[in-house]
Amino acid sequence: MSVSRGSISDKGYSLLLGCMAFAVLLAVTAVAMLGPLLVDMASALGITVPVAGQLVTTAAAAWAVTALMVGPFSDAYGRKPILLLGTCFLAAGTLGMGLAPSFAVATGFSGLVGIGGGMVPPTCIALIGDMFPEPRRPMSIAFITMQPGMSSVLGVPLAAVLGDFAGWRIPFLVLGMALLLATLILFVLVPYHRPPSARLNLAGRLRQVATFPVTWYMAGTNILARTTWGVIVTFFPAYLIVTYGLKTAEVALPVAMVALGATAASLLGGRIGRGAKRLPVTAALLLAATVPGLGVFLLASGLWFSVSMAGVFMLLIVPVTTVLMILLAETGGASRGALAGVISCSNWGGTAAGAAIGGILVAQVGYGALSFLLVVAILGSGLLMALAVNDKAVARTQEHFSTSPDGNSK
Repeated sequence: MSVSRGSISDKGYSLLLGCMAFAVLLAVTAVAMLGPLLVDMASALGITVPVAGQLVTTAAAAWAVTALMVGPFSDAYGRKPILLLGTCFLAAGTLGMGLAPSFAVATGFSGLVGIGGGMVPPTCIALIGDMFPEPRRPMSIAFITMQPGMSSVLGVPLAAVLGDFAGWRIPFLVLGMALLLATLILFVLVPYHRPPSARLNLAGRLRQVATFPVTWYMAGTNILARTTWGVIVTFFPAYLIVTYGLKTAEVALPVAMVALGATAASLLGGRIGRGAKRLPVTAALLLAATVPGLGVFLLASGLWFSVSMAGVFMLLIVPVTTVLMILLAETGGASRGALAGVISCSNWGGTAAGAAIGGILVAQVGYGALSFLLVVAILGSGLLMALAVNDKAVARTQEHFSTSPDGNSK
């Protein structure tokens, strides 16, 4: 699937990229801002913090399932309708959470947030692969994958401050209105293109992806890394509040400092993704992350020690997602959307796993146990990347997806 590139100027590419990045920023913020709001939400809804953390699990699980299924639809019917439907679901979900009278209702709307979120980032990645010239793709994809970090630098701290001064419901309502604005902007700027010969063939597209082992090596590498991301995003703000006695608004600066590591990491991933040694370098970063991972929750040696450990950890683990997205944009062919969906599924499947397992560990053992979860998961990710996701595997990927889901060469 491709869109004519000659009809778009450099300024047009930049504007379109900025609009997509804005949508992804809001989508990730809708889930990530739950972290600093968990304590207040738990108190207002009459539940414990670990139980409130399962709102993240619900949203992330719905995100993962939707991302896995939505790619073939965007491959067949075009990126624009899927993108707009996703932002509409996100807007409805966040507005609903802001008005939810109970935990059960909030859980339902968090699922809607996850469904919308599962549609937006993978569709944006696929759209870049369709439209953007090859030299622009790595850093454009890096700019999209940078938005989870930017969410923590801008969106989450703003939500924390707003929630502290106006109540936890207000950030959801403000975000919902911003998502409606994003929907309008995307409607105007995103071109619509549907390949005239494309058919949905959902089973064929999913089969082409699912029967190829390298797909799952990549997904496994990413899901383990994103499990650790889910732990940090969900429980690190609450850990700072409980361990160092911070107020909700006081968490904003430490969270933003940690997010700087994640934001810089996506740009680092874009640069690594253009290099000849991108795969072994990425594996080395993952393995190196075991060192700061051990200190994030286990060694409470001061507020800024914990923050620095978390920041370095994020700097080392985030590039893998960007590098994998670049690989799939280069090799996915007509199944580019489905492949991007697999990686987005692993992103939020890992996030859901991190929130769920982390909640159990916090409830049964304490926050210190989370550091051991970080080390085990990221060690597994690094070893899988080093052993199974290599240049030969990438060459096999390109050959496999050089045929259409119907078995025809492209």
